[in-house]
Amino acid sequence: MNAALLYLIESTVCLLVLYAIYWFFLRRDTFFQVNRFYLMAMILFSVLVPLLPIHLTTTGPTASIMILLDPVLITPAKVHQTIVEHLQWIEIAAIVYLTGALIFLLRFGLQLFQLFRIPRHFGIKVRNGQKVVFVDRGYSPFSFFNLVFINERMIPSASLSTILEHEKIHIRQLHTVDIILAELATIIQWFNPVIWLAGREMKTIHEYLADEGVLQTGISRTQYQQMILDETMGIQVNNLANNFNVSLLKKRITMMTKSKSGTWAKSKMLIALPALVALLFLLSASSITGTSDNGNNEIIQIKPAFITPPEAMPVTATMTPQEKAKEKPEVKSIPVQPDKNGIYTRVEKQPQYTGGDDAMIKFLVENINYPEEAKKKGIQGTVFVTFIVQANGAVTNVKILRGIGSGCDEESVRVVKIMPNWIPGMEKGKNVAVQFNLPIKFKLDADKKKEQVK
Repeated sequence: MNAALLYLIESTVCLLVLYAIYWFFLRRDTFFQVNRFYLMAMILFSVLVPLLPIHLTTTGPTASIMILLDPVLITPAKVHQTIVEHLQWIEIAAIVYLTGALIFLLRFGLQLFQLFRIPRHFGIKVRNGQKVVFVDRGYSPFSFFNLVFINERMIPSASLSTILEHEKIHIRQLHTVDIILAELATIIQWFNPVIWLAGREMKTIHEYLADEGVLQTGISRTQYQQMILDETMGIQVNNLANNFNVSLLKKRITMMTKSKSGTWAKSKMLIALPALVALLFLLSASSITGTSDNGNNEIIQIKPAFITPPEAMPVTATMTPQEKAKEKPEVKSIPVQPDKNGIYTRVEKQPQYTGGDDAMIKFLVENINYPEEAKKKGIQGTVFVTFIVQANGAVTNVKILRGIGSGCDEESVRVVKIMPNWIPGMEKGKNVAVQFNLPIKFKLDADKKKEQVK
């Protein structure tokens, strides 16, 4: 869940940044092919690049890296309530997102079905060397892949050849491919208004390119503009088609009469380079690896899940910097490179508990019991458990790195050992074994009252 949410956030940020560059610097230029290329590259970058494992390598001394989970403070009576409240917004958001994605996926499938059904119903003919489907419905002329769809009775014979030339340009330049890719991106980013704006802008550029191509055949600009003004009737079949009339008449006529942009305008594309570099750095920020010249190593750690006895009430606790310092594990640094047994402490893709960090916390708080002996003796503190997530996801080699006794150590080991398999970590495309250090904090109510007094 967390990985999917992170992907959507990263993809959305990429779209926002790159489309802003297009809107402010490129959309008014007459280099239509350049703008078409930019919009397609923008969509592909935003959809695909956040999926790639991007890593930056830095040199010099490396500090300890800690993978932290949000702390959870619960009592057994509050386990269900606490976890539900923590996860509720994520679950609701996931349901809403998946429902929207499913709706737009079905919409896409129905549109394809409609476009493939029309030729089977009306048949395909050849006119002026072009495959044409003559329909008897009030569709505006449109093209889809190598087919042109026209209601011949609604179009004057004098305009037919020009309209066919217009649609041929859509076909030769593969504009349908652009539209389908944009539509697939819309299914993923349906909640993002930028992807809808980008799709609409893509169709606008397609019309500019087709108009430009028709004018290059020698037809009078005035005659052509009058023709497209006359052909304002007809409905759009669906969003997957290149329609001759798509409510862009004013923009198209304006662009036909506009002076061509100077060659220097192409250089404005370079504005996107710093943005791309910044986005790549942002996407790799959580995956920066380091090499040390002085032998420094790194430790991967997980923030504690707080376990309280039944009689304790949930209280938000605060810790002084001195108290936080005492909670740090006194462990030896573990080499970044795999040891002789092939165990890693950091990899390109970290292992993940099935269901994510929230599911792991839920498992811990529902299964770890505060030992009676520790409660009677007033024992509290943090138990550091080390374990290995094997290449097959199994949790093995569970040991106490630092304990507090009175049954807390044994209880921590017991529950970690019964963890279900994780999603294994990966290094260079292969599943590998990775070592983790898990701090589990046992806290009594009496200590929490002291913190409240402070």
